[in-house]
Amino acid sequence: MRLSWSQHLSAARTLELVGDEQAGTALALMGVAVLMLLQDLAAAVESPGDQPGA
Repeated sequence: MRLSWSQHLSAARTLELVGDEQAGTALALMGVAVLMLLQDLAAAVESPGDQPGA
């Protein structure tokens, strides 16, 4: 994974705190973060042997 789950959550919480004047930028960055999360989750599903506890 490129980012750990806690890093994904931290990014989401940081973007959540922006003001109204930065809402467009925050939404664009949140979209990128969601795409990264989806790719990380897809990679985890495809190779479960690489994950701890598997």
